[in-house]
Amino acid sequence: MQPKFNIDRPKVSDDEINKHKDFDNLVKQFKEQSITKARSDKSWWKNNYIKYAAVIAGVTVICTVTYTALFNKSTKEIASNDKTTTLKDQNTKNTKSTKFINEPFEKIKVNNTSYKVDNSKGAEIKHPTGSKIKIPKSSFVNKAGEEIKGEVEILYREIHDQAEIIASGIPMRYDSAGKEFTFESAGMFEITGSQNGEPVFIKHDKPLTVEFNSTQTEDRFNQYLLDTVAKNWSYIKRDNPVLPPQQQPPNPAEAKQELKKLEQKYLPAIAAIPKRIDSVKVVYTKKIEKLEKPSQPIKPNKSAGRPQFELDVDYKEFPELSAFKNAVFEIGSESTNYKPEMKDITWSSAEIEEGPIKGKNYILVLKLRQRIEKLVVYPVLSGNDFADASKKYEEKFEKYKTLQTKRLADEAKLKAEMEAKQAAYMAQQKKLDEDYIREKIRIENQKNAEVNASISSGGFANIISRVFTISNFGIYNSDCPRPGGTLLMNPQYVDGSTPLSPHTVYLIETERNIVYNLSNGVSMRINNNTKYTMCLLSGRGVYTVSKDDFESAVASKELKFKTTKLGEEITDLYSLKKAIGIGS
Repeated sequence: MQPKFNIDRPKVSDDEINKHKDFDNLVKQFKEQSITKARSDKSWWKNNYIKYAAVIAGVTVICTVTYTALFNKSTKEIASNDKTTTLKDQNTKNTKSTKFINEPFEKIKVNNTSYKVDNSKGAEIKHPTGSKIKIPKSSFVNKAGEEIKGEVEILYREIHDQAEIIASGIPMRYDSAGKEFTFESAGMFEITGSQNGEPVFIKHDKPLTVEFNSTQTEDRFNQYLLDTVAKNWSYIKRDNPVLPPQQQPPNPAEAKQELKKLEQKYLPAIAAIPKRIDSVKVVYTKKIEKLEKPSQPIKPNKSAGRPQFELDVDYKEFPELSAFKNAVFEIGSESTNYKPEMKDITWSSAEIEEGPIKGKNYILVLKLRQRIEKLVVYPVLSGNDFADASKKYEEKFEKYKTLQTKRLADEAKLKAEMEAKQAAYMAQQKKLDEDYIREKIRIENQKNAEVNASISSGGFANIISRVFTISNFGIYNSDCPRPGGTLLMNPQYVDGSTPLSPHTVYLIETERNIVYNLSNGVSMRINNNTKYTMCLLSGRGVYTVSKDDFESAVASKELKFKTTKLGEEITDLYSLKKAIGIGS
């Protein structure tokens, strides 16, 4: 038989080479074949050439395995030291890093509701959707395992439909035994706890119970907890829903009664604060008025050489003039009615009254029959009398300044105390106002949410309770894993006549609560006879594909999907639901 040489063999691919690079498997096959042959033919071992060949072959295998291991290790070390970039490294570098829980919208959010719970008492929280959170007393501990004292803040939110799933950014893919599924959700909720900004934890023997109200009433779902470390959902158990007690529509009278109680709690306290502020002012004003007010001594005046009168003064009536004993009264320049002959008249009476400047000048009243003259006069001294009076004045003035400084300091201290108390009352009033408004808004929002929940679910008839036992805070889901579609397609997206290249595409089933995150949507799988809509993100723009446009694109075989850009005014979940056709 002539040998055949295949000269034009096609080039072997890297995958084919890698598939046959398993040297350990080759050795294993060799050993198995050798043993099998030996068992079937015992005569071959009698040949000495075969014995020697076997020994040599064994040594060769051992050497080859050892060399291969050392070579691989050396290669890895060299690759590491030289920072060799492999294909896997390149793929990693080219892959954009995104958050595991990645909220796609800046303004459209599934908001948390905040509840305060006294850890020593526990609580039963009723959420606006009718869900209940039952918290045993002493359920919370810190990271050291120590029981929390005081209030704990519970943040809780629920995700029920496709729009809320998209807005939450919570991944709905589920990997089971290497197979990827997408969850059909009967509803999710996220619950966290903290105190003063620090996370708290649930005591292992004091789990919480969440009676989660779901509008998906079918009995075909499981319970899962999102593992944010492993980035996958962890199966908890089969979900066994129960029918909640018959619920009644929201009662407006209950809301009014609750608001009335709120007013009775806050409004009297708020109204009383301005009176307290005024009362503080009255009290401290009286204290300031009682402070000693030192009298400023009168500075003695030296004679200016104007006309003078000598008078006998009653110092009891004018005690300030006691410093001017031996003084004479000099006519002030403002007394324009003075005439020199007045000093030669013998007046029937001369009286002193307080002048325009108290303690500094006086009114001299001169009377003679029907004639009355009033002159502004100043007490003046001269010679030694002025020097003595000036010395006494300086002593009294120093004492006056000391007393005045003390009084001003005492007055400033009392004013500071008054202002501090007034500021405390004003801060208390501000806090009461804020608490009142916040509680009022909470009550109104809660009642509105109850009404909206009733409307969106068509009333309270189709609601079922799914009971979760919570030992850890996190995101919980009642879901049924679903495989992807069977029909593969490569869609094109257009905005009018302009091609659109979205970075994120959400494929939405309208008759089941399923959202497929297709990344950039270059390819997708769908099922025939299933209704879909789409939501696309391109840059900062948000686009939708309606049910009718989706069906038309699939039917035309061109797979060109016409999109509609959402306006800037869409900033809430209700508008998003309407835009993608949820509930319509």
